[in-house]
Amino acid sequence: MRRAVGFGKGFTAPFAAFGLIFRTPRAWPFAVVPPIVFGLLEVLFVIAAWHYVRPWVRGAVTGAWLQWLYFDSVKALVPEVASVGAVLLAAWLGWRLAGPAAGMLSAPALERLVGMAEAELRTPERPALGFWTELWCGMRSMLLGLALTLPLEILLTLLEIVFPPVAPLTTPLKFIMGALGVAWGLFDYPLTLRGMRARERFAFMTAHFSVVLGFGIAFALLFLVPCFGTLMLPVGVVAATQLYWAITRA
Repeated sequence: MRRAVGFGKGFTAPFAAFGLIFRTPRAWPFAVVPPIVFGLLEVLFVIAAWHYVRPWVRGAVTGAWLQWLYFDSVKALVPEVASVGAVLLAAWLGWRLAGPAAGMLSAPALERLVGMAEAELRTPERPALGFWTELWCGMRSMLLGLALTLPLEILLTLLEIVFPPVAPLTTPLKFIMGALGVAWGLFDYPLTLRGMRARERFAFMTAHFSVVLGFGIAFALLFLVPCFGTLMLPVGVVAATQLYWAITRA
């Protein structure tokens, strides 16, 4: 008799997935695609900010804006400081946007990792998808995850602002919602590639809520570390694939 797949199996899923990637050299080029794409996008943000935002801010912070300053040296320094601050702000914004964008643009590489995990598990073959279909799969994964969890997280945050004493209750709830959103986004890759519709994916995840919650919490904790959201994305899709077939075969 097979053992049921539960919370513990979901929580420890990253270790098994990392082991598969580590011992499969042909998976390494695909596993580094998300961080490389992330780095390129961040560099593009910084270059664009330095060449376009910096001179615009430096030109805007002149004239009447600085008349109240007494020392000329300070007047010359303020535009430079403001322009560099604008570049840093743009770099931070690019950092926030590059993560989700890297996940979407890396969808074809992540699909290859799902295929390798399925090959090791000797799963039934599935039809190959085209490049644009794979990109759409990655975009839909991110957008559906946000659509399911972001409104509730915003509602809980507004509740904290209106009635601060509820924060000890709403903070863990927001973390759990974020964990479930992470789980949805990672499970979406192997499930969508198998032709599951959104309603079927939702039914699958609610039917196996315990393992999904453990899986989501494990990766939500990892994603709290800066850059780990992108670095661990390949591990996440492989772990989701392994868990899906462990649940199916159990």
